[in-house]
This record gives sequence, C-alpha cells and structure tokens, in this order.
Amino acid sequence: MCGIAGWIGRRVEKPQDRAAGMSNALQHRGPDAEGIELLDLNTGEDQLALVHRRLAIIDLNADSNQPMQTEDGRLRIIFNGEIYNYIELREELIGLGHRFRTRSDTEVLLRAYDQWRLAMFDRLSGMFAFALWDAQRRELILARDPFGKKPLYLMQGRNLLSFASEISALLSAQPDGQQLDLDGVREYLTWRYVPGPRTLFKQIRKLNPGSYAVWSQGEVTETRYYAPPDQTDLTADIDPGTAKRRFLELLDRSVEIRMRSDAPFGAFLSGGLDSSAIVALMTRHSDNPIRTFSVGFSEQAYSELPFARRVADHFKTDHCEIVIQADDLMNHLPKMVRHRGHLFHKVRTFQFT
Repeated sequence: MCGIAGWIGRRVEKPQDRAAGMSNALQHRGPDAEGIELLDLNTGEDQLALVHRRLAIIDLNADSNQPMQTEDGRLRIIFNGEIYNYIELREELIGLGHRFRTRSDTEVLLRAYDQWRLAMFDRLSGMFAFALWDAQRRELILARDPFGKKPLYLMQGRNLLSFASEISALLSAQPDGQQLDLDGVREYLTWRYVPGPRTLFKQIRKLNPGSYAVWSQGEVTETRYYAPPDQTDLTADIDPGTAKRRFLELLDRSVEIRMRSDAPFGAFLSGGLDSSAIVALMTRHSDNPIRTFSVGFSEQAYSELPFARRVADHFKTDHCEIVIQADDLMNHLPKMVRHRGHLFHKVRTFQFT
C-alpha cells in the first residue's frame, strides 16, 4: 500500500506547503520513502505536482523510489499497487529493445506506456492507481485497475485538477472542498455505501474502476477500458470436470503470482472458505511457514478466531490473533473514517486498500 497525490493546472499559492500537506496526510500508507516533484508548465503559467509515499514491496532499493522518470525526462510516474505480471512484461519489453535500470514494476509501467501507450491496459494484470505525465504530449494520465482495488479520488475545480489516494489528502490541500453532498448521504442511507463516482463531498469524485482520465490543455476526458464479461457464457462447451480443473489451475496461478515480493508478506485468515483456500494454496509455493493474521472479538459468539485457528494449525502457519474489544471501535472511529474516506456499515468490511 503506497499513496499518491498531486495536481495539475493553474499555479497555486505555497505549492511546496500544499504538497507537503498532502504527503503528510498519506504518510501511514507509505513510511519507507517520500517523493515530491513540482514542475512548471507553459512557461510557468501551469504547474504539475507529483507526491508519493512509498511502502517498498518490490525492489527495495532507493533507485525505485518515486516519482520515477525515464532517462530523458519525457515520462514521469507515481504509482500505488502492484503489477502481478511485471516479470513477464519486463522480459517482453527487453525483447523489444527497452533497457531497465531497476527491478521494479513501476519502471515496467513506464516502459509499457512508452511502448504501447494506452493500449498497455490490455496487458496489465494487477491492482493499481497511478498518475503518469507525458511531457511530449503534455498529457497527464490518471488510471485505476479493472475492479477498483486501489482507490483514486479526483477534485476538479476551475483550471485545476487535484487527485489523491485518500480524500483526506485532497481536503488537506483544499479545506473548502468539505461541502457535504446530500445526495451522497441519501444514497448511503439507502444502500449503506455511496455508489461511484459520487462521494460524500460535492467537489470530490471517484475515478471509476477500469477507467483512465486524461488531462490535456485544461480539459479532462474519462474513458472506460475494461468491463467484466458478465453476459458471456464461458462454460457452455466445457464439461464440469474440465471446468473444475481449469478453475483450480487459475486460482492456484493467481495466488502464486501475487506472492512475488521482496518484503515479508502474509494473509488475512477468517477460517471461511475463501481465505482458507488461499492460505492452502500459498503453502504450495513457499518453503517457509505462511504468516497469517486473524481478527476476532472478545464475545465468543461473534468471533471467527476458533475457525481460523483450526486452519492455521492444519497448515502450520505462523499465526497471529488480534482481539477487538467493544471500546476499540469507538476509540478509533474518527481515524478509521478519515482513512476510509467515507462511512462503513460494519466493522468486518473495513480494510485499507
């Protein structure tokens, strides 16, 4: 989990202070490194700010800190997430003549855009939100992964577009953006969440999953590059046995490719079918015990810890249990809402992304 933020458009007052405020608001997302870059555009009339807080997962070296740019400075990027197939893409790009100076998936994104431009989305497998500046085309591309696992919020005002991984970073830069959207409140009370692109704030919207937005000469256009194939019958000509084997192969490969990391990692384990299956498959691809984490309640009737413990014992994981008391929710509620960016209707759905 990293954090990105910034803006593009008319020059703002005290830009360094503004960028530092956005960075501080995202510090919890990326304690390993901070990067701030301010660029003057159009002979100083416009400005681009790129802010990054890094949680180092792949290629822990400082060479992979962000913002990252190509050697000629033509492309710059800040990136939150992980490109699962970055190794395969890197090999393909090397075959096409690209040279790499890091082992990071961030640089793979830069080179992929250089090679395929916006067609690169068809090749990416991962969870991501990023901002990429193309100095030659004078365009800023803001993008979000197909299912919206990584958040990206936009605040568009007169001659200025701001963006961030969390609403709190946008509000730190523009406190006047705290105007409540009553339609958003009504939707929350109806559906127990606020459907995108709306948020609880009038001036702030979500970039839709599977979409990218392009800023060019002060204009912003948004394009959807992915839609789930939910109306396609993929099993019409497949017998049940073949479908089962294919599903297990895909699930196993999906788990394996997500374990690519240069930092320690683990799994949330509830004891339910999905998390238990993932932990089971993780043990296939690790020579060391998998680290598992479970959250439960002191009230035994509501706690899933016993179920998770049985799975952890079966697969001999390095298991950690966290017990939440009744007062913990109320004591931490303001902080949880600030990081989440909106209300949530039950504790078990809260997660950092």
